Amino acid sequence: MSNQQLDVFNQYFQIQEVIKVNLKAVSPHLVPGDVHTLEMTIPPLFKLANEVNTLEQNALRPLRGLGDLADELAQFLKLQSRKIDLIMAHILATEHQDEQQSQTISYGGGGVVVFDETDFPLGQHFCTKLFLHHEAAAVFCYSQIILKQPHETGCHYTLAFCQIRPEDQELMVRASLHAQSRQLRDRNRSPL
Repeated sequence: MSNQQLDVFNQYFQIQEVIKVNLKAVSPHLVPGDVHTLEMTIPPLFKLANEVNTLEQNALRPLRGLGDLADELAQFLKLQSRKIDLIMAHILATEHQDEQQSQTISYGGGGVVVFDETDFPLGQHFCTKLFLHHEAAAVFCYSQIILKQPHETGCHYTLAFCQIRPEDQELMVRASLHAQSRQLRDRNRSPL
């Protein structure tokens, strides 16, 4: 693949963490040509999950400046929202079990790296569904293999996002940074 695609992929931070991903190989002509067309192909459940996530973030903002009582109320609302998020994440994860299921080796705002035993050609396009458990969110996008590295029983594939909504790309960036924070906290807690 082109060095330009790899350069764009490498502009984004990648975190080594496992998340579930569903991949469905598609012909290049099935990849939406723009974000508006992509928006029309996103399954309603994915839109709903991300809308719930956005509403939660916006609803808690006004409470931040109200003091201690507001902090307790905000904490309660976060817990209630988390319950809904977990249910939505479960529904999303079980929605399309007929697709090729995989896990990432790493992910970030530019794409993902996955391991798979299937021998896909360089340049293969995928309809891609990413399930961000810790964010209780999911991303529907399209990706393309830009790097293929043979590994024991399969290959490590670097998949660059070739069509993703800007808000979903931002979610991937945020999720990778949150994962890094979690990993640093865990590292600091564990004894040397």
